[in-house]
Amino acid sequence: MTNVIKLSESSTDSFKLRLQVSKLLGYDNSLNDHYVTVNQTSGEVSETFKKLSKRYDLKHYSYYVSYNPNTRVSLNDYVDTITILINSKQLKERYFEGVTRKNINIIYKEIIKLGIIDCDFATFLNGMPTDIDIKKDFRLELDEYKEVIKACTIMTKESSNRDKGFRVFKAKDNYGIEWSIRTTSKYLTNPFLKIYSKDLELMTPKDKGGANDFYNEYLQGFNISNLKRIETTVKNKKHFESLNLGVKTNSLADLLNLSQKSMNKILSVSVNAHLSSRIKARTFTDKTNMTPQKRLLLNSILGYTTELNWSIPKVESLLLNGIENKQSKYRTKKLINELYNDYISNTDYDFKRSKINSFFDEIGWF
Repeated sequence: MTNVIKLSESSTDSFKLRLQVSKLLGYDNSLNDHYVTVNQTSGEVSETFKKLSKRYDLKHYSYYVSYNPNTRVSLNDYVDTITILINSKQLKERYFEGVTRKNINIIYKEIIKLGIIDCDFATFLNGMPTDIDIKKDFRLELDEYKEVIKACTIMTKESSNRDKGFRVFKAKDNYGIEWSIRTTSKYLTNPFLKIYSKDLELMTPKDKGGANDFYNEYLQGFNISNLKRIETTVKNKKHFESLNLGVKTNSLADLLNLSQKSMNKILSVSVNAHLSSRIKARTFTDKTNMTPQKRLLLNSILGYTTELNWSIPKVESLLLNGIENKQSKYRTKKLINELYNDYISNTDYDFKRSKINSFFDEIGWF
């Protein structure tokens, strides 16, 4: 029996969880030898986190943990903390669910069993997450996916800032597009965002940067054909608060209690930070040898039928309104129908636009 991947549902893929040592019953003392600094303004862990932290290896997945002395937790308070990298792989067969309030106890119990820390579940949920990756999965066939990448490259906002813009990557084991970088300091205006081929990643061997070993061990019952993913990063408490999600403490419990509406908003904010207004996006057909007047008319028909979902008779009524001359009105009506039939209705283009528009709807591009 093939397991089901919940497509078009947002969830948390990974985050770094910071816990105050004074609130723990105990922890692995060997962590005292694995110091990692924390940004005292933002609360972010150093980008060298994985290199300097202690690694607890399990079967095709790991926990990375560090000790962080004198971490600022309020205006005048500095305490020692422990940071644990938590991600969906630690859920094993439940990987595609993402980390949720329904399955976080699986990870908590394993952390306790490994002796990384000792604390009750309430203390664990009161930890503070940073570098939070929110993701959503889709299925798109290759030609549709290429159109998505093409649209994103064309519609990326122009900027003279060298840190902005996009990067397309095309390789056998990775095909997609990303904006900004995970370590950016401009996360409020230029958040990290990535669209990539999850199917290729899971089919690529570990020594080539993929996760095929993890897939073979835990996910063979899942159909990953044409599986694509979009993900974005919420860097820290300041970034969280800027999103106006109604979160009070920015604790792990708050993160896990986010509604689908809130997580979709996080993705949408990132998407619209990088892409120009969607109403301007007309990138899927080659309208060669077309006069400016015809192009303008086609763009109008396209906008009404695809963006507003109007019927062609309703579009005709609007566009022909005010044309008094019967011959001019007839010619214009004929042209409207020719353009609609040639470029929109009953064509492969119409099908692909439907699938692609559905994808853009789901990621909140407006």
